[in-house]
Amino acid sequence: MRLNLSKSGLKENEFYARDYEKRIKEIHEQLHSNDHSAGTTWVDWPLTYDKKEFLKVLRLARDIEKSSEALLVIGIGGSYLGAKAGIELLAKRSKVEVIFAGLNFDYIDLAEKLDYLKDKDVTVNVVSKSGTTVEILTTLSIVEKWMKNKYKNDFKKRMIFTTDKEKGYLRNRAEQDGIELLTVPDNMGGRYSVLSSVGILPFAVAGINIKKVMEGALDAMHELSGNEIESNAAYRYAIYRQLINKKFGKRIELFSSFSSKMKGFGEWLTQLFDESEGKEGKGLFVTSLTFSTDLHSVGQYIQQGTPMLAETFIDVVTPQKDNQLSQIPLSSPIKFLDGKFVSEICRAGFEGTVKAHSEAGVPICIISIDEINEFNYGYLVYFFELACAASGYLLGVNPFNQPGVEQYKTYMKELLKNN
Repeated sequence: MRLNLSKSGLKENEFYARDYEKRIKEIHEQLHSNDHSAGTTWVDWPLTYDKKEFLKVLRLARDIEKSSEALLVIGIGGSYLGAKAGIELLAKRSKVEVIFAGLNFDYIDLAEKLDYLKDKDVTVNVVSKSGTTVEILTTLSIVEKWMKNKYKNDFKKRMIFTTDKEKGYLRNRAEQDGIELLTVPDNMGGRYSVLSSVGILPFAVAGINIKKVMEGALDAMHELSGNEIESNAAYRYAIYRQLINKKFGKRIELFSSFSSKMKGFGEWLTQLFDESEGKEGKGLFVTSLTFSTDLHSVGQYIQQGTPMLAETFIDVVTPQKDNQLSQIPLSSPIKFLDGKFVSEICRAGFEGTVKAHSEAGVPICIISIDEINEFNYGYLVYFFELACAASGYLLGVNPFNQPGVEQYKTYMKELLKNN
């Protein structure tokens, strides 16, 4: 992975101004403390992850492949976004299709998925650390009745709960009913949990090499273990995010990619940063775009709209597939592309967009990976988790809580109980 800030509009000395060196060293110590109670279990997880549970995940994945044509994952937010992102990027040919539910209260969405699955053998994985999330439990209530009708008394053998290791409704239910259990580690919030059983079970079922994913994360952990701004790309990126706000007044960060497979990863990044930093009237608002599709909708705004945007490109250098154009008619407006590969056109689109947006005053950061594979996915996950945590602390907010999200849940439950 490579971090390129040459089009950021920032000078090197600015990364060492505002006492950033001192703050990064303090944050580094805070993140790498042996006390993980703040929510930092993920920091050394690529090294300390539960090897016994990892083997259990591999066994469960093999069992699901033998017994099922689909894995229905019930989760919301961090309980599914990282898994969905990884599967969109990496899924190999697998006998088992992974489908996500519990994402909202729209029953039409769930009904259509259950109708699609009616003639397929299904295993259900319910993911919730607290076991109290209304979207998840509402979906589980419906799916459980559907499974009982489909499999009678054997339906519990096709259920897996991923939840707290000691307490909560789902754990109690599983222990009472003999349902298989996996664990969400202590002091690891949902948006930082993709490398735990939350993500690796769906990955393994989808045919993804989860050992390679963890190797990539471990490599990132080692490479980003220093507390020096110059050598730690995650900390440099965290400081960059502060500077574009303070120096240029930017309020929104766009994660853009010319790879359609990065769309789900952009959704995971949106949650990771917005939920971690959007507090106390602070934080860049993060959203994601897929080019060139979105260049034909919001591209005009990026180029000439209110100057509040910064842009971080995730650049995949080597495409997974390619095609050479040939036999283009002489009368065609794209005759000049005859003999060129689609990857060449995409590269020109990327470079042209970077140049145009940079000239329009948009600070540009480019994060490059050589290709899409399991190792690079694990590396990127760890890189962005570390960068997000450091960025949150630089802002002066707690990057591991989400008090605003809890507010709507409180009001919703009050309305339902009182009506």
